[in-house]
Amino acid sequence: MKRIILAGVCLLTFTAFATSSELRQIAVEQLRAIAEPLFQHGEATDPHFDTFYTDMVDALPPQERAERALELAINRFDGAADYVTRNAASWRGTIKATERLTALIRTAIESPLIEVRMAGFEANLAEYGVEKTPSSVDSLLGAVNRDAEKFGAWSLWNLALLGARGIEREKVYSNLVFFAHGTDAELRRQAVDALAKLGGAETVPPLLDIAAHDSSAAVRERAFCGLAESGTLLLAERYTAVPGLLAIAQDASSDRQTRNWSYQALREITNLRNVPDDPASWRERLERVHLL
Repeated sequence: MKRIILAGVCLLTFTAFATSSELRQIAVEQLRAIAEPLFQHGEATDPHFDTFYTDMVDALPPQERAERALELAINRFDGAADYVTRNAASWRGTIKATERLTALIRTAIESPLIEVRMAGFEANLAEYGVEKTPSSVDSLLGAVNRDAEKFGAWSLWNLALLGARGIEREKVYSNLVFFAHGTDAELRRQAVDALAKLGGAETVPPLLDIAAHDSSAAVRERAFCGLAESGTLLLAERYTAVPGLLAIAQDASSDRQTRNWSYQALREITNLRNVPDDPASWRERLERVHLL
């Protein structure tokens, strides 16, 4: 919640003190696309997860209860995401992985609303019976170190979700960075995806480094995606990646594909769609809107 409030304050301040109409327009569009639903939270025009829906969901068997509550959260029923977050731990051991529940969780995790993403994290942990404890972090790290090929993707994913919920966050972060620089490209790709799910400003520098220098194009692409639009980085945090992305684009050692990914990430973050793929043009426009 603190990160939501901070991002909102940053964006509102950014809009209020912008010195150009173009900058103000960018801020307004970004607010509408991502942050506005957070500030409209609870308005009368929103569908509400009120007593009627609470009673209806509570009356369902646990599996259906989890699925229905998550579906309502995805559909932006005010209060539904909070309901999932409050109750998900009690579903552990009573729900199981199904095609429907897994699809709902994946949709929730990709939601533009951070409270829905976090509800998806909670449901995912409950689905697989992962407790939110330091011992779970140790167990998952043990599994990936024991057999990365078998347990890597699952373990790193759940480590990121635990860290994003505040469980051993620093330990999770340092281990994900370690795995993201390992020798196995597939494990690195999985670790990069996990870093994006972990979120937080501290993940921006390693993601930029990987986007610029990893030997695997697939790993570099995932790092650019994590910076640009996936994962749980807030908009204000993504803005901090802008200078690094421009540096990658203008680096003579960057290949054509890497430069293209850099420009695409810049467009996704800044919403500047009509800037040509040219470092000088991007620098001029970014300086004009005070993003450099």
